[in-house]
Amino acid sequence: METLLDTQKVLVETLNGYIESTERKLDKIKKLQSSLIHVQNASSGNFQEFVSNPINAFVLIKKFTVDWDEARTVMSCQPSNEIAAGNVVFPDQDDLSGAAKALLRVQQTYSLETDYLSEGKILGAANGLPLSADDCFELGRQAFHAGFYDSAISWLELSQQKQFENGSDIRNSSEILTYLAMSEYQLDRIYKNLNRLERNSLERESEFMHLASSLLQLGFMSVAKPDNPLGGFLEKAVSQNIFVGHTNIFDEATYRKLCQSSMQALSASYSSNLKCHLQSHHPYLLLQPVKEEQLWDEPKISLFYDIISDREINIMKSLALPALKRAEVAEYNAGLGHRVSDTRVTKIAWLREMDHPLIPKMYHRIEAITGLSSSSAEPFQMANYGLGGHFHLHMDVLPDTETYFGPEMGNRVATWLTYLSDVSGGGATVFPRLNITVWPKKGSALFWHNVKSNGIGDILTLHGACPVVTGSKWVTNVWFHERGQEFRLKCGIHPESSLLPTHAFEKS
Repeated sequence: METLLDTQKVLVETLNGYIESTERKLDKIKKLQSSLIHVQNASSGNFQEFVSNPINAFVLIKKFTVDWDEARTVMSCQPSNEIAAGNVVFPDQDDLSGAAKALLRVQQTYSLETDYLSEGKILGAANGLPLSADDCFELGRQAFHAGFYDSAISWLELSQQKQFENGSDIRNSSEILTYLAMSEYQLDRIYKNLNRLERNSLERESEFMHLASSLLQLGFMSVAKPDNPLGGFLEKAVSQNIFVGHTNIFDEATYRKLCQSSMQALSASYSSNLKCHLQSHHPYLLLQPVKEEQLWDEPKISLFYDIISDREINIMKSLALPALKRAEVAEYNAGLGHRVSDTRVTKIAWLREMDHPLIPKMYHRIEAITGLSSSSAEPFQMANYGLGGHFHLHMDVLPDTETYFGPEMGNRVATWLTYLSDVSGGGATVFPRLNITVWPKKGSALFWHNVKSNGIGDILTLHGACPVVTGSKWVTNVWFHERGQEFRLKCGIHPESSLLPTHAFEKS
């Protein structure tokens, strides 16, 4: 019986340990419940406005993936069986990674401070949910795996700081130091390689080109000075994506600068030659002339206003919504064909003339304004840019049009881009070689010529869509091809000159 006293002591200690463990688990469940109630209350007013803030969207997806998985493990999966039996949809790890990358992309492009974002503050939106230490850790982890080592370090250090100040628990807190060490190692390795290559630049041109391309992907946007001997190599550093084959690190830096700008940065002398006027050269436009703002002369880039009504926009969006899917890009140089890529994050659908009577009317309207023929035009491409949605720098002309479109169409001589929504934050269209920024305005349309008189793509039309910070961006594109334009466009005197419309806008 005396030995039972020892057994009794062991049982008491075992039960105490079980109670403490259970209480810790219960505390975790209560914390998740409390945080979900807080999110529910914060989003009860206008859920659409709530999720348009990418910080809120990230927090919401994280709670339904990482946080819920941890709670489900604690609860031994019993409640989850009941939930699984119902009609409940959960995001997955790809959704979480996508939301984190979108927020990091916005941070990189618009140079937003980590502390500022962690407080739920972001451009163009009401304040969102503050990020916890564990939220910051998740962003740091995702940044490391995406190759944004500088961002990873800032988020992981902030996670440590919040953990120390608030005494909060972090899932896998021991991994913070591991990710910090790996991020700092990768960052240090890149800088050492860059310094080494700078000392031996003439002997290591190809290696530097590879490194510079990596820097473009990783978001390092330090621009070499004109007198720096590395400048020539930076000009040659290109991506494997054929659409950005002429992009250099200076274009990338200008792209970010223009995304952050509030207006186009044209010189005063050049701007004085541009005009805004009513265009009525076509019978279709006599009773209702269209408003045109010239943004550039050669190549021709114009912005037209009040092109489409709200009713017509709603029709086109309703036609596109059921067919939207993630956009792909062509990567011929890399031997990948078409694939989903982070260089273009949007969902698209195609609208053809047989889909609705509005579509042929839209073709006729654009023909009247541009003077081009839609006989070889592509279908309307509807695109929806959501959380962090963007399209990196590219040109619309293609390297092998016969393979891509067949022998009867030719290349894309012109692009018509209609804005179907306003955007509360970000989402501009920028031309880095021309220092032009165009902000989305619902009902307006951007139009430009893509090729020169010799049929070669005009590098000045290099353009990109800046990441959407808040809200949702809807646009529709139409690309006009060579066939059918033989008597609609005239060549300039010189092979390098721009194509010109046969009608004279200045006389309208």
